[in-house]
Amino acid sequence: MTEITLELMGSNDFERCECCGDNSRTVWGLIYLDGYAHASYFVHWTLGKVETLGAHLDLILGAWGEGTTKADRYAVSLEYRLTDQGPGFMVIDATTHDSSQHELAGHRLLRDEVVGTALSERVFELVDAISLQDIRIKELSGANRV
Repeated sequence: MTEITLELMGSNDFERCECCGDNSRTVWGLIYLDGYAHASYFVHWTLGKVETLGAHLDLILGAWGEGTTKADRYAVSLEYRLTDQGPGFMVIDATTHDSSQHELAGHRLLRDEVVGTALSERVFELVDAISLQDIRIKELSGANRV
């Protein structure tokens, strides 16, 4: 079985979003499979508003390491929502999601390029690892729900 580990890299808080006036946060890190760099991730949400606005998670997958460029990597975007049935992620088009425009990725995948493919299984395996291992996104779990 493959061991998935995270390296928690950074966090940035944004004050007074231009569109809603609320504060938001982005956290990011690296994902390793069996000790080798496999992907980076970025999670963005509006503080105190996960229940109503959800969150976004972007994965940058592909080749990493010396001699690689953004042309060797691609972005997959997911939307996170808390529903009556519990929390859930859904793949969305990375081409239309603003935060997926990372300079680390040379290509952004459409939802149809991910859903129903072997890549989809890997994406959700990585999302599970992020959800379980990155304590900075605790607010997404709905633990603060009344």
